[in-house]
Amino acid sequence: MYDQLLYEFRNLGGARPELWRDVHGIERAEQFSRVIQSQIEQSDLLLVVLSPNFIQREWCQREMDAFQRRWGADARRRTVVVSKRPVPLELRPPLLQGQEGYDFFFQERDGGAGAIQQYFDRGTVIDDRYYDQVSSLARYLSSFSDRPASARAEREPTRPAPPNARTVYVAKRAADMRAAYNRIVEELEGRQFIVAPPPNTEIPHDHTAAEMIAAAMGNADLAVHLLGEKMGYAPEDAEPIARLQLTESAIRAGAPQSDKQRPQFHRVIWAPRILTEEATGQERDSTAVLSKFGQHLPSDKIVGENLSKFVDFLVQRLDDQIVVQTPVLDFSDLQGDASVYVYHRPEDQDHALELAKLLQGENLEPRLPALEGDPAELAALHREELRNCKSVVLCWANASEVWVKATARELGKWRELGRSEKFGCRAVVALPPPGQRKLVLSNFPPRNEIDVVLDLTAAPSIDRETLNPVIRASSGSMS
Repeated sequence: MYDQLLYEFRNLGGARPELWRDVHGIERAEQFSRVIQSQIEQSDLLLVVLSPNFIQREWCQREMDAFQRRWGADARRRTVVVSKRPVPLELRPPLLQGQEGYDFFFQERDGGAGAIQQYFDRGTVIDDRYYDQVSSLARYLSSFSDRPASARAEREPTRPAPPNARTVYVAKRAADMRAAYNRIVEELEGRQFIVAPPPNTEIPHDHTAAEMIAAAMGNADLAVHLLGEKMGYAPEDAEPIARLQLTESAIRAGAPQSDKQRPQFHRVIWAPRILTEEATGQERDSTAVLSKFGQHLPSDKIVGENLSKFVDFLVQRLDDQIVVQTPVLDFSDLQGDASVYVYHRPEDQDHALELAKLLQGENLEPRLPALEGDPAELAALHREELRNCKSVVLCWANASEVWVKATARELGKWRELGRSEKFGCRAVVALPPPGQRKLVLSNFPPRNEIDVVLDLTAAPSIDRETLNPVIRASSGSMS
């Protein structure tokens, strides 16, 4: 592929990307050579030739980690994946998740035996589609080189974490727990938790390792440890990373909790009784596995089930420990246009009227939907209110969860509503009766569709005190 890309670059003409690949076999060395580190630090793109062998190699992961340290949040856009053979999504490192890339194989949809046809095998091109893919890849790499240097150096802004996002320490794993680590990180980040240390960093190999681990645990509510058979590499003058992180989390769990509003720090440990689905040997004792790696604390939660069940357990554990905070509905930017569309279902009309009266008493202009008339006319009026009102509040008491989610999706597509600008505020006021689904929405609102959820499900009634966050924000008094 290296030679073929050089050939394609010559044919394309113009600015040619400079290709570099290691030819010395870095796995034979104890650490990155200065040449490898220097080349990564000068690289604009990382071309990954993905195969099952690649996933198993620790040094390949280190190359990706070094590239991510160079480009930060922009590393994903600058990584190009060439798939020699199919690799399941759940086994890919985080940097390669969601990358389409260039496939150098053909796979039948039924996935039967012999359904995978590689374009290149054992040093020989066996399918002419290989050349088509290399040509497409070369054109993409050349187009990147043709961009001005200033454009190539741009980095995408890091997506800010939600204001009240909670931190979970996920222990860096040994090589045999890589797939499980990737799956857990994906699940947590998908639910808007902050993972520490960041997935694209590794524990230092020198004497600063313990200090880095302790700092990363400082803001975490709990630590997740994945225990397979291996303990990972040992930093300078320290224990292997699996044991070292258990030691540091034990210290953190034993320290006094200074913030009484946060749950007590503890550890959740996955020590699967069966390491792989194909395993035919004797099952492991999960508690004995932990004892082999480090100290067993009374507060530890040890799980020996398969990975999917462990993920379910972890998510439920985090949900059970949520510290509910009253959010503020921010209408402070209304600047004269104080129209608020109080949208609701017919079964919640009384609640909506109470809410509208309170908003009106604070110099806001509540607009209520029509509930009687021709369905087409009702829908048209609803869209007109969405198009013209500055802000929207969804009043949710007895209506279904489907209604809330469908309406929230509508609010996320504000341009399709004919609006010239975004909503000033998109809010959900959750009212009695309480329910598990309301709790879920309160803690995991769709950020592209709803700005904030005010959970009043435990309030006996709507009054000025319970709506104080709305009133303060509406009057612009946020002090």
